[in-house]
Amino acid sequence: MLIVVETLLAYPLRQVMTPFYPGMIYIVGVLVASTVWGMWLGLATAVTSTVAFVFFYVQPVGGFAVSDMRQVVGLALLLIVAVATSAVADLSRLRSVQAGESDLTAETARLVLHADDLPAVLPAVAQCIARSLELPDAAIHLAAVPGDGRHLAFPLCAGAAQLGTLVVPVGVPERTVLRLRQRVVPSLASLLHAGCERAAVLDSLEASREHLRQLAAEQAALGRVANLVAHGGSPSQVLDAITTELSGLLGEYATWLCRYEQDGTAIVVSTNPPFQRPDQMRWPLEGENVLTMVWATGRPARMDSFEAATGRAAAHAREQGIRSAVGVPIVVDGRLWGMAGIASAESEPLPPDTEARVAGFVDLAATAVANAASRAELAASRARLVAATDQVRQRIERNLHDSALQHFLAVAMRLGTVQASLPPEQEPAKAELSGVLCDLNSAVNDLREISRGIHPTLLAAGGLPPVFKALARRSPVAVDLDLRTCPRLPPVVETAAYHVVSEALTNAARHAHASVVRVRAATRDGILHLSIRDDGVGGADPHRGTGLTGLRDRVEALGGHLTMTSPAGGGTLLMATIPAASAKPADRDFLRWPPPA
Repeated sequence: MLIVVETLLAYPLRQVMTPFYPGMIYIVGVLVASTVWGMWLGLATAVTSTVAFVFFYVQPVGGFAVSDMRQVVGLALLLIVAVATSAVADLSRLRSVQAGESDLTAETARLVLHADDLPAVLPAVAQCIARSLELPDAAIHLAAVPGDGRHLAFPLCAGAAQLGTLVVPVGVPERTVLRLRQRVVPSLASLLHAGCERAAVLDSLEASREHLRQLAAEQAALGRVANLVAHGGSPSQVLDAITTELSGLLGEYATWLCRYEQDGTAIVVSTNPPFQRPDQMRWPLEGENVLTMVWATGRPARMDSFEAATGRAAAHAREQGIRSAVGVPIVVDGRLWGMAGIASAESEPLPPDTEARVAGFVDLAATAVANAASRAELAASRARLVAATDQVRQRIERNLHDSALQHFLAVAMRLGTVQASLPPEQEPAKAELSGVLCDLNSAVNDLREISRGIHPTLLAAGGLPPVFKALARRSPVAVDLDLRTCPRLPPVVETAAYHVVSEALTNAARHAHASVVRVRAATRDGILHLSIRDDGVGGADPHRGTGLTGLRDRVEALGGHLTMTSPAGGGTLLMATIPAASAKPADRDFLRWPPPA
């Protein structure tokens, strides 16, 4: 049909054109055929067009005979030009198709390789393919989908593994089907494989980042608890910090710490969230639960279901909706002290790494308990030494008072009797005896003062107020006393307070050149607070001499603190706080030892 149209167009021009110019019209048909349908149809069109041109326009018209050699050359040139035009047009068509396929590949690569969620971009990739190939519709599935009477299915494979399926409607031209099978599908399969690998790499990187974030959070939490342990936090503070940190790290799980008792029970010492009922603080070691499992084996234990478990603790777990639990032993000095527990109400069991993540906190809990036990034992030992020293001093004072002083007094009385019995003519002897009596009385007074300094007998009889008043009377510096709230305290505490005030008054008189000393003593919340301030020259060095060092050791041995402030020209302030008991009951409760064997 195309050749007929060209022949009809060229026929009116044969009179006004040179003999071979009408043949150029046939070149247009060859160009169209090659561009639209390909080179082979273009070649056929070129040959047919040449034959038609010879038949209709070359003399003699109506036949295929050529009378002139120049006509033969012209026809040959026409045929060559037509064939060349067909080849060039077909090459241009191929270039155009390749450019379209390159654009399609680039667009699909951009969509697939930059996607954070691969399944979400597959509809856009399918629409891009349908638009490029002028298809009614297309779809991509990440699964093996068979074809049916309405759709053609093209498997997308990487090696022997099928990654997905490209689905297009039936009725697609064979040339498009061939193009899909030979070009689009292999490229799409490669991109899909790369996209899956990229998604796997991204998932791995995200998992690594999440693991690093988790590890950093764990190390930060461990660091906070370790810092609390290093700064001497009490066991209750450390254990509460551990349950709080574990709850924050592991998520919406209940965490608790228990201590095993010698009566066959376990007592809860810290929880997060806190228990509200007192009957939930002590549990018998019976039935099936992580408490009894850890107690029996001394190793970590877990339960992924409490449905068939027996015992009070298992029944409570079912009431609270707890599905799984993990217990990790707390071992102090080689012996089982307690357990750290994690409970979850989720349908899925606790993660398999829960025991490992709890282990670091359990070690810190054991360290805190061991440190607190050591500190408590050390404090008790120091307190015993102070008490023993005070008892020795008291015994020395009693011996001096009951033995040496009484003996000296008896000697003085005998000397007085001898002096009185001498006749008047022995006045020189009387005078000599009078001097000896004076020296003896002075020695008795010095010995009495030494006895009081070792241990004041008035302290045991009346407590701190009368002793402080006696110190004020004997002090060469005026003393202002404030003893508003100063009840009786344990003897070791009163003895330490006496020595603090006595040493401060002695230093004020000997070194500070003070005119007045103000002594304040009060008991608040079971703690004795002492304050001794003078208006002397100040500048005292607490590291010079052994007096203040000994006082500090004595006060700290009882769990107290002693501080001194002495700026030059600003007087000296000595402050001491001494607890009435050497350890808090709550802390002692944490340190009951040993646990059941």
